Amino acid sequence: MARRKRPGMLVLNRRQTSILISPARLEILQAFAGLGRASARELAAHLRRPPGAIYHHVRMLEQAGLIGEVDRRAGTRRPEAVYAPVAERLAVPAGASAGGDRQALRTLRAVLRQAARDVEAAFERGGAALKGKFHGVQLSAALSPRDVKRMLALLGQMDTMLRRTTSAPPNSGDVIFRWTSVFVPLDRRRP
Repeated sequence: MARRKRPGMLVLNRRQTSILISPARLEILQAFAGLGRASARELAAHLRRPPGAIYHHVRMLEQAGLIGEVDRRAGTRRPEAVYAPVAERLAVPAGASAGGDRQALRTLRAVLRQAARDVEAAFERGGAALKGKFHGVQLSAALSPRDVKRMLALLGQMDTMLRRTTSAPPNSGDVIFRWTSVFVPLDRRRP
């Protein structure tokens, strides 16, 4: 199967955002960051779940147009499909409509719940696993429009760096990290 170049960003429609509210489907989609391309069997092994728990979700992600089949290869009993995300980045439209905003908020909540599970799992592995590798912070600051522009540019640079390293095949000793970021204006002003 010919390898297609993925578009940089896919703006999700309502159906796609509703698919990602499921923690299992969100976790599967995020697993591609460490794997690049994978069969359902490889995703199941990576996520330490039985393959039967993954196949249904993989089909739903494919039917929604979030992942696509990029290859077929011989499996143990029959050929297996290899999947990859259809885009490097997914965006949830906000501000277009009240219904779209509610859907965007539900999807963001699912992403933040996944981030909380990731942090909890890291702490359960013990302090030695986190030493020198963990950063968690919540800050509020009064920013000028110029500062906001600079912050968004810096966040964009971090995003680019992480995506660049994700596009290269992982080495066996590499540790997969997750970065979850929310930058949102609060309804407050500095006096």
